[in-house]
Amino acid sequence: MDSPTLDKVNSSGTEPIVLESHPAFDPDSELTERAIPIRPSDLVRNLAADPGLSPGERTRFLQFARILGAVFHYEYYDWLVELKDLYSPLDPDSDCVNLGSASTAFSEEADEAFLQPFEAALIRANYRPLKLEIIEKAVSEPNEMGLTYQPDFAIFEHLKVFVRGRSKVSRIVRNFTTKFRKREYIFPGYSRLVVILKFRAGGKKLDRYARSDVIYLRLFKDVPHVDMEMHLPEQGTKVKMRLIDKAQIASPMFTALPLLAAKIFLGWVSPLAFGVLIAPFTAGANSFFGFQRAKQKHLANMIRHLYYLTLANNGSVINRLVDSAEEEDFKEALLAYFFLWRGQDDPSPWDQLRLDRAVEVYLKDRTGQDVDFEVADAAQKLVRLGLVHSDSQARLTVTPIESALERLDQQWDDAFRYHESGKVSGDCSTKI
Repeated sequence: MDSPTLDKVNSSGTEPIVLESHPAFDPDSELTERAIPIRPSDLVRNLAADPGLSPGERTRFLQFARILGAVFHYEYYDWLVELKDLYSPLDPDSDCVNLGSASTAFSEEADEAFLQPFEAALIRANYRPLKLEIIEKAVSEPNEMGLTYQPDFAIFEHLKVFVRGRSKVSRIVRNFTTKFRKREYIFPGYSRLVVILKFRAGGKKLDRYARSDVIYLRLFKDVPHVDMEMHLPEQGTKVKMRLIDKAQIASPMFTALPLLAAKIFLGWVSPLAFGVLIAPFTAGANSFFGFQRAKQKHLANMIRHLYYLTLANNGSVINRLVDSAEEEDFKEALLAYFFLWRGQDDPSPWDQLRLDRAVEVYLKDRTGQDVDFEVADAAQKLVRLGLVHSDSQARLTVTPIESALERLDQQWDDAFRYHESGKVSGDCSTKI
């Protein structure tokens, strides 16, 4: 393996080699993470345990969190239904009967009709896109087994990768650079990775498993950047022999051939000479089969890793994604409201900058991680729900929790109210 920069190598050789950077690693990965790494129910319990809350305030806050979550769940359920309906003609796993005009029909615009709101949901869930050149570079870099893959992305009509969160992924490596002893390498990677792809029609590399009339969705966890090729279909990547691999296979043979030709020409060929000349050919064959064994081992590792690291496929990706987006919105809104509510009597006014700092300090203290709190998005949600007011000077004024409960309760009652026009109130496209 072409060794990346090693930031820490224990002199005793017992500690893992930590690869804090990699030549192909996305430079944007150094940006602070935006996803809040706390489960919603844990966040509610932690905030409710604030010693400054009276028993009555604690009860009202728990009621507030419950109904706020219900309001978001209703809004996102509409979005989920819409996305699943748009995906239905593009779903390779669909087992439903087409009812003609009653079913969502496949059309030339079906791709964009689905991808636009789906990518908006990814952004809402705090995912960010990787540029195509970054993906190509990651695939082209040697992996921990020294194998180099050559990308062939021309076969894709759509290929998009979205990531969220940074992680450190452990791999056991044993090769020439480790003196053939097992060593643990820690690779930089992504906590979550979503792949969106569609094959181009008429591709020569397609088989019965790869269709060009559908969109494939994949969701993985703990993906090392250097192992990007593991998470793309085999049609889009091909193992490429490096020059050093070719040299190891060819050089013994080319060294032996002139000697063999000379001895045959001179008429001096004995069984012993043939035995001596077989050795270089054997070395070349061993190098070739060693390369093939590395490929097979990498394939076996890929199957094992994907078995445990795949979170969802196709339609189930939509469910997990919308659920994640809903949770992120709920956590952002709950944190923003809690800090504004508890600080409503402070003499100093609250604005987005002060709120942003307060929440990020809280998250750092609770999680030990730097989180870029989406304060503008959180404030916008609270203003839309009538729980916070923003004046011309961008100062934020919170609605008292008793009034906030009444507002949320009224919105929940109105969510399913039947109007004389024959329509049920509520439009997910405007709410979210």
